[in-house]
Amino acid sequence: MACIGKGVCVFSDLVSAGGPGLLIPVVLFGLLLYAVRGLFGLHGRRSQHRREFLEHWDRQRIDDDLWLEVTIRHLYGTSLPAHVIRAALAHPHASQALFDLSELWELLDYDAETRCVRWRHARHGRPGVRRFLRYWPEFRYALFALVAVLAGYIATRASGVGQWVFSSLALITGAGAFLSVWHGEDIKAAARVGDAWVQRINAAAPSAAPGLPPVADATGPCPPPTT
Repeated sequence: MACIGKGVCVFSDLVSAGGPGLLIPVVLFGLLLYAVRGLFGLHGRRSQHRREFLEHWDRQRIDDDLWLEVTIRHLYGTSLPAHVIRAALAHPHASQALFDLSELWELLDYDAETRCVRWRHARHGRPGVRRFLRYWPEFRYALFALVAVLAGYIATRASGVGQWVFSSLALITGAGAFLSVWHGEDIKAAARVGDAWVQRINAAAPSAAPGLPPVADATGPCPPPTT
């Protein structure tokens, strides 16, 4: 058999030696290596963004809304309003505060006119639900990973259509396991500090915000959250 390249030649030799049943494990292993390589590459880009952020950070320009928002978005990948960023910078642990806000911001609805925030989904406004959802990513990862391993094992023993069905299931659930790990930080941040940041941002909203009825709690001019 003619080889197009060294990697293709090795791949063909493995399949020829092990038979068609070895095709699926080889493909799964190759995709796993590709995914791991992608994760390391993403980590490297984040490190580069941190270096660039530190090189361009200038406390003299904190009052510049546009510069501040673009700079923080470059580091965290989230578009935070300038006044929210300044509230995080005033926190005793500014870096952690910015990280928490950037993670949970997608779970919030922000009104640019009143500068008020609220939970986008009512379930996230309930502390008990957030505590339960905090462990959901780990449970989902374990479930997907278990199904992926079992499906991959069965694919190596099956043949014909069954082999492709179980291999496809292994790929899909394996991807789901990786995504479960990747997209779990937002709800964890919401469970830890979500309510505190909602109250802090709403309490700092302008008291003269038009069109809002007065409220009796300590959330400033913003309407109380609905549960």
